[in-house]
Amino acid sequence: MNLKIIVESFKFYKLKSDKAVKLGLVLMILIRAAVTMLPVGDRSFTFVSYYLSGEFLETGKLVLPTTGNLIIIGLYCIGTFLAICIGLVYAEVFILENELQRTDRIRLGSKDIFMVPFKLVGQDAGLQNLNQITEYVKRTFFPSDFKRFATDHDKIGQKLPYVRTALKDLLRFIPSMLVLILMLLLVLLISATMFMIPFFVVLFILLFTPLNIMYTQNKLIRSMELSYNQTRGAKLTMFVSFIVQNMILNFVTSLCQLMLADFHYSFLIIEAVIYTVRVFSMARLYGLFYQILALRQPYIV
Repeated sequence: MNLKIIVESFKFYKLKSDKAVKLGLVLMILIRAAVTMLPVGDRSFTFVSYYLSGEFLETGKLVLPTTGNLIIIGLYCIGTFLAICIGLVYAEVFILENELQRTDRIRLGSKDIFMVPFKLVGQDAGLQNLNQITEYVKRTFFPSDFKRFATDHDKIGQKLPYVRTALKDLLRFIPSMLVLILMLLLVLLISATMFMIPFFVVLFILLFTPLNIMYTQNKLIRSMELSYNQTRGAKLTMFVSFIVQNMILNFVTSLCQLMLADFHYSFLIIEAVIYTVRVFSMARLYGLFYQILALRQPYIV
């Protein structure tokens, strides 16, 4: 795991489309605040505690969620869906802004972020130190030659650089995204009895599918196939990176909850801000991994 990439993921404000980032931040905070603070529905999920406590095994009585519970579940589903959409738009804008820096060969500076899965490095290459590995990577691996905008002239007329393109790609991706979500939900249900291991394996196999559809404009099946190849040897690294990133944010959330235990609504506002940071930092980490692993383009810090 490269700690530099986790640190870089929190610098989500580093986009040329800074107005779009600010708008996205405000929008995401409002969405999260609405989901957690709107005075609608029933936020007391007693049916969950009924099943978790084992009372169902004693009584055998089936307890269903109330209409108010369903309203809250619907709110959270809508909020999560919008967060995914905003995150995907950010990730594609990040990729689009960096594609003009791509060269025909890999060039690595001392501060650049790049990684190659170990299993893709030839074991018979006789590599013994970091310098030899670096030179081997430069000779063996080449950045993707795919570019949505070959020159600056291609993006003339956009009020916010690349944002319009990302939004159009998102709208085109939504039907495929719904299919992908349903597929993952099915895997999630199957994985419930297996410590969620199959779900995370499938999730990280298909991790690059959205950007393969949005950015490179491939079909769903082809995008899934590409994602399988692009994530080879890197799934564990990505998994650990996302876990560490979320552990940091969870620690901050827990600390704020402890400090604001008597100020419920104040905590919810702070939580909305932290949730927004989570969405954008995860989107940036996702974009970084896609650029490094799928496009094989080092990120210049």
